[in-house]
Amino acid sequence: MENGTQVREVRERALYAGGVTFYIFILLVHFFWAISGPLTKMSYAGLGVSGSDVFELIYFAGLRLLGSGVIGLSYCCVRGVPLIPEHRSDFWSLAKLGLIMGVAQYLFFNFGTALSSGVQTSILSSSGAFCGILISALVFQEALTVRKIAGCMLGVVAVIVLNWEDVRQGVAASLLGALLLILGQASGAAGAAYVKMISKGRSAIWVGGWQSVISGILLMAIGLCGGGTLSFQGEQSAALLPTVALIVTSGAALIFSNQLYKYNPLSKVMIFSLLSPVFGVFSSAVMLGDPLHLGVFASLVINCAGVALVTTEKLAGEVAKEQNQP
Repeated sequence: MENGTQVREVRERALYAGGVTFYIFILLVHFFWAISGPLTKMSYAGLGVSGSDVFELIYFAGLRLLGSGVIGLSYCCVRGVPLIPEHRSDFWSLAKLGLIMGVAQYLFFNFGTALSSGVQTSILSSSGAFCGILISALVFQEALTVRKIAGCMLGVVAVIVLNWEDVRQGVAASLLGALLLILGQASGAAGAAYVKMISKGRSAIWVGGWQSVISGILLMAIGLCGGGTLSFQGEQSAALLPTVALIVTSGAALIFSNQLYKYNPLSKVMIFSLLSPVFGVFSSAVMLGDPLHLGVFASLVINCAGVALVTTEKLAGEVAKEQNQP
């Protein structure tokens, strides 16, 4: 059984940490996360979510997480992975992950968003890459290099360029809102690090599936306690379609992202989160008809430069090492 697990992990490492396949999966994950924005807006319209009631948003986030977790666990079931945790300590590890990566992250983000402007939310959401790289250095002893810091700084510049018109008009910053948004990003990065730690010898998809189910149930309970409810607006099938699509794509993103966290340096995966705001604007333009402007394309170029600084660092180091060899 142990040999079978080792063989599976060798195959998965080759798939999720390989050269071309790594980029395919990481871009696919961010594509799914990008279209979650338009799909969420469409779901709000269909389910009667106002967008201003924080507890309604929390309840909806819990529903989305619960659905994506069920998809992840269903995938494990098809692959023959036992679903029930073997030990009590496994359950508590999963519960802690759910609290960190699900409940804390979504609570901080939703309350922070409610207290912040849209442009402030966009800019501070890019702090997730910084948090991921810092946690990588502290927990996994990954080198905190100039290239990594510069890559993150380019990401912040790109988000400012993306929102330049709003920045120029003035951003009404809320210190509490900013703090909550940063805490939300830090929670997500800490959760990604914890996934990497507890998925050794386990299926990362199984870990993520249980985390999503646990945090989804907790968030739905919090939403209900605050009076958050959902109601259909219009025909039931039309109202449900965007929500079903959102849950399915979230489940797919869960499967791929947890495998990427497990088999790659955390900083290498987290730096791609800088692309999410730009991908989100493109997906909104296609799905919702939102206008595109020159800043979107400039932001994409700057973001790609920041990602390239971090993801090519290992290759550059290896080339330098070979050149110094006698």
